[in-house]
Amino acid sequence: MMWNPATDVFLPSNFNARELEGKQVCKQYVQRGLGLDPECCQIGNNSNRVPLVVCISRLVAQKGLHLIRHAIKLVEELGGQIVVLGKAPDDRVEREFEGLANLHNKGASVRILLMYSEELSHLLYAAADMVLVPSIYEPCGLSQMIGMCYGAVPVVRKTGGLADTIFDMDDQSHREVANGFVFEGIDEGSLSWALERAFHYYKEKPEEWNDVVQKVMEIDNSWNNTAGKYIEVYKSIRLR
Repeated sequence: MMWNPATDVFLPSNFNARELEGKQVCKQYVQRGLGLDPECCQIGNNSNRVPLVVCISRLVAQKGLHLIRHAIKLVEELGGQIVVLGKAPDDRVEREFEGLANLHNKGASVRILLMYSEELSHLLYAAADMVLVPSIYEPCGLSQMIGMCYGAVPVVRKTGGLADTIFDMDDQSHREVANGFVFEGIDEGSLSWALERAFHYYKEKPEEWNDVVQKVMEIDNSWNNTAGKYIEVYKSIRLR
């Protein structure tokens, strides 16, 4: 299935980088469908803007389980909403997240869904304001790239493919390619620092945030683009 919000058949409303109204429709659709508070996303006083964070991941140690657990608590404390979608192959981890789901899923801001669903994945990426990828190690990483296609700004740990594709909004040396919020440590404080900055941008700098959303949607991480760069490198070597 092609990841493209302009043509995605799973979405209640399609959208693109220049016409983002459909993304708001998708956000409200997911909020209502999951029993989250849809009033949170109404446009008005910027301080009342409430971001929706999604984390779509296998629930294994590589993906930073302790950081996902921390994010669930922190997002709620910051006044945001978060949806975690994933399955745990380890029974102990599955039971732990079942406990978290029982604790949080009756409220208005957290949903932990222990399942795999292609359709729901598409809906969540389209609805998300931020996509969280706190991996301990990640050779490539697809979630951050899919999220960007759908206008979800990445919050990632600086490792592997995540470090190759996401550059921090506050890094003055990479202003021209800045496209997300990056943290380096594996501790909860490092993640808190990144999420708090992301929330500040979303709530207090809505125009800058919308510019970033458009920017990430226009980034081309396809193989067509990558293959073309490889060809350029090969040609430059041949000419030497």
